[in-house]
Amino acid sequence: MLKNSVSFEVIPIKIALISSNKTKFEKVYTSEILNELKKYGQISPRICRENLEDNSEFLKNCDVIFSTWGMINFTEEEIKKYMPNVKALFYSAGSVQSFAKPFLNCGIRVFSSYKANAVPVAEYTFSQIVLAMKGFFQSSKNYKLSPLMSLAHSQKCNGNFKAKVGLIGLGAIGTMVAERLKSLDVEVLAYDAFACEETADKLNVKLVSLETVFRECDVISNHLANKKELKNFLNGKHFKLMKKYSVFINTGRGEQVDEFALAKNLILHPSRTAVLDVLKRETIPYINPLFWCRNAIITPHIAGSMGREVERMAYYMIDDFQNYLDGKNTQYEIDEKMLKTMA
Repeated sequence: MLKNSVSFEVIPIKIALISSNKTKFEKVYTSEILNELKKYGQISPRICRENLEDNSEFLKNCDVIFSTWGMINFTEEEIKKYMPNVKALFYSAGSVQSFAKPFLNCGIRVFSSYKANAVPVAEYTFSQIVLAMKGFFQSSKNYKLSPLMSLAHSQKCNGNFKAKVGLIGLGAIGTMVAERLKSLDVEVLAYDAFACEETADKLNVKLVSLETVFRECDVISNHLANKKELKNFLNGKHFKLMKKYSVFINTGRGEQVDEFALAKNLILHPSRTAVLDVLKRETIPYINPLFWCRNAIITPHIAGSMGREVERMAYYMIDDFQNYLDGKNTQYEIDEKMLKTMA
């Protein structure tokens, strides 16, 4: 949230508001947030491809950009043509992979609210882990069908004492989940190709192989970065290692999971559970074999920022904008090195 409201003594600047997604833009940039931005100077109307030429004069003289989902994918040539004086871009959403590089190549600093967007996912995942270790998902689903079967399932689960939790990926979300897990009496194992022992020690986690995570953990939660090379990275050889009554949670990306292999595993081992907030094709889940598995619990991609949670991302960017103006250390700047590993 805002640390301090900016005073009107700040030198007026021009802020371009860019997004092609009108609905998402209005949810993130509420009237309250727009009023905060107006305290810094002049703001533009929402700029998209359709009205780009109409706002070309404002863009030519603007100093910074604020955006969110629906950011236009400008080329380097377009940036130099339309925004020759822009020094920084503040993105009130998560991943900047689709548009950031041309801006960085033009010497424009890029900031992202990826950590703000990680907060609700970490909260959601932590709650799922706690419930999973109590056998909640299958027990609640089966109770009306057979109370005794429901009770029997939950009684064979580990519970939240001396359980092993596996985290796949220690990026922004995985790190936040690990921090929250410190409040439980559990052992946390993690797989991350880029994490070092120092990071692991700070998070009180043990770095292990991916196979060890699946073989030993009662609950496994996926937080891999959204990279093309990770398609079907989690596959049959991993799922067949899962313990009885263990739970696989995915709030990462559906593309990272071999869904047919996971469905086969769930059918062959009904004590195991998959809790999935993401699928490869979320708009037509009926064609997905997991949709028909009784021990697969599926939600419609709700772990990320929703409702008023999206406003948090704009506040993060305004805070860092203030740091930027004051010449202080910023918290959420993205550089080319980070682009290689983050979502």
